[in-house]
Amino acid sequence: MAQNSSQAAAVEAAGAAGASPATESAPRGRVVLLNALPLNALPRAHLELDVLPASLQELAQWVQRRLQEGYALIHYIRHPATIAALGAAGIPIGDQPNSGLYQYQPGDLLAIVSLRSPQRGQEQTQVSLQDLQAWIVTVL
Repeated sequence: MAQNSSQAAAVEAAGAAGASPATESAPRGRVVLLNALPLNALPRAHLELDVLPASLQELAQWVQRRLQEGYALIHYIRHPATIAALGAAGIPIGDQPNSGLYQYQPGDLLAIVSLRSPQRGQEQTQVSLQDLQAWIVTVL
């Protein structure tokens, strides 16, 4: 239980960078959901990453807070069963992923969601919340 409380506090801290109300004209920034972190999407410069494991419940709360703060949500998750599971967890990503390749933009808030045990060469048509793991990644 103490670990969940400390994880929740760390998740809150990960997204605490500026919590002022958003303007209605433009999004404050982007929350980007990915199934993996492609290192070639990052700029060719020295970067440090803070990678925080999060439960899907914590991730859903983190995403909801960012949306309330005016961030736009985009996702690159193309696996239909994972999309359905994230929707069931309260993460409003919609059915249509971004069709391009992710390219980091300064200020992006990243969340990685992947299968705990991917089956190579097999399509998993059903995914439960317990089948997924998540991380919140902050570029320092």
